[in-house]
Amino acid sequence: MARGGRLKNSKYVIFIGGIPGVGKTSISGYLAKALNVDIVLSGDYLREFMRPFFPGDNVIQHSVYDAWKQFGTDSRENIEKGFREQAELINKGFNSVFRRAISNGESVILESLYFLPSLVDVDIRNEIIMLYLYVENMEENAKKLLERTKFTHSGSPGNRLADQLPRYRILMDTSMKECKTFNIPVFDTTDYYVSRMKISQYVRGR
Repeated sequence: MARGGRLKNSKYVIFIGGIPGVGKTSISGYLAKALNVDIVLSGDYLREFMRPFFPGDNVIQHSVYDAWKQFGTDSRENIEKGFREQAELINKGFNSVFRRAISNGESVILESLYFLPSLVDVDIRNEIIMLYLYVENMEENAKKLLERTKFTHSGSPGNRLADQLPRYRILMDTSMKECKTFNIPVFDTTDYYVSRMKISQYVRGR
């Protein structure tokens, strides 16, 4: 048995979604330690890796909250469209990561705001533990963003992202609608320690 009571041959392929400030990085780090997962990936870094391959005025060159500029006016419809366009590109990479982990029998945690279960390849969905994090109250979400430099993002002050929360919450609504469609559990992380315990129990139960 490994630490935490996990069998040594247990493998986890975990996909964690959520907008900034909901605890994706912290929860991923906690699960990695608790489950002896050596590979933890951030969707933001995978997006940065992809950008040089899409030069010019391409949707992936924009921050997700202003990808709407590729499609016209600043509207809910275009914000969602920009999000989906970016997600379709980036999730192709995610699917390759998931397939490699499954094929190699490796444990991996991937956390990203580009969380749309419909874009996960159908034949591997059941082999991936998917869950979504959110903070119900927008003011509390903003507070957590402003405080995150104390914990996980020391060089990335949350002010800029907090200013974009109305747009991010549109992305959250889009992801959560898909969670309902695909029966993906969602966890309110307003109380970090309570939610962390619930998430750990859920993952171990799977």
